[in-house]
Amino acid sequence: MNDITARSEHYRGFTISVTPQKDNDDLWDFTYRLRREGEPEAQAITRSRTLGGYAAPETACTAGLEVARTEVDNLLRP
Repeated sequence: MNDITARSEHYRGFTISVTPQKDNDDLWDFTYRLRREGEPEAQAITRSRTLGGYAAPETACTAGLEVARTEVDNLLRP
C-alpha cells in the first residue's frame, strides 16, 4: 500500500482519516478514524470496512469518506 492514497479531511467539526487496505482477492477496502476537533487522539473512533471490495485504493478512500461523513451526520443529528 502507498501512503499517498490515504486521505484526510475536515467535516463538520471532525477530522476524518481514511486508509485503504488490501482485502481478499486483491480487492481494496478501508479503515477510517473520526476525531472531533480539539479532542485527544485517544478519543478517536476507528471503524474498519471489510464487506465490499473496491478495484482501486482511491475508490476505497472515496467510499470511506462517504461512510465516515454519514456517521458524522448521524452523530450530530439531534
